[in-house]
Amino acid sequence: MGFGRYAAYKDHGEFIWRIGYGSKELDEKVVCPFTRANSEEILEQLQLDLETLSYKVARLVQWPLNNKQKAAVLSYAHGIGFASFKQSKLLEVINNGCKKKEIIKELSPYINKQWFKHGEWTVDRRRSELNLFLAGNKEIATLVKHKCDLNYCLLNIPETYNGNPNQIKAINYLEKKMTDLDPSGEILRRFFRYWNQPPGNLGSPKNL
Repeated sequence: MGFGRYAAYKDHGEFIWRIGYGSKELDEKVVCPFTRANSEEILEQLQLDLETLSYKVARLVQWPLNNKQKAAVLSYAHGIGFASFKQSKLLEVINNGCKKKEIIKELSPYINKQWFKHGEWTVDRRRSELNLFLAGNKEIATLVKHKCDLNYCLLNIPETYNGNPNQIKAINYLEKKMTDLDPSGEILRRFFRYWNQPPGNLGSPKNL
């Protein structure tokens, strides 16, 4: 409406009224054709909508996600609606191991062409969600407390790896230095023994 005022609207093909960022309620009242709101009310309702949606989405997602991945999934669920998210391929991919290639195949508008049908705004949103989902996160999701002795934690490598030549060069450099440091290979053998050993009770590592 202009001047910081918002009016109710209907999305294409829908029969329900919405306002602001797709809210179906405002101040605990169902949106109707005569509903009006200011910017502050719109943002307050968006926060309430996201809090409710976050709780519902968390109950469906069975694979551990970092904070940026959770934010990307929440944005996606908000964009397509909870009912659609519940039946979505993305949720299935996440719960089946959250494989990077499958995530890209589902979220990238240049691979999954269905997003082009919804216009530039949806394409940009899917690109932003994909970038956020694949972005590195310094928080480490582990079942046990982890104290990193390095400035750059190696546990973040899987989250930031994208296969570009400089990253391959960095890995080659690290492998060369490890070979110089550990010509017998004992350090790496011990590392992989720790890495591949299953956890003990309640997610605690077995004593090695």
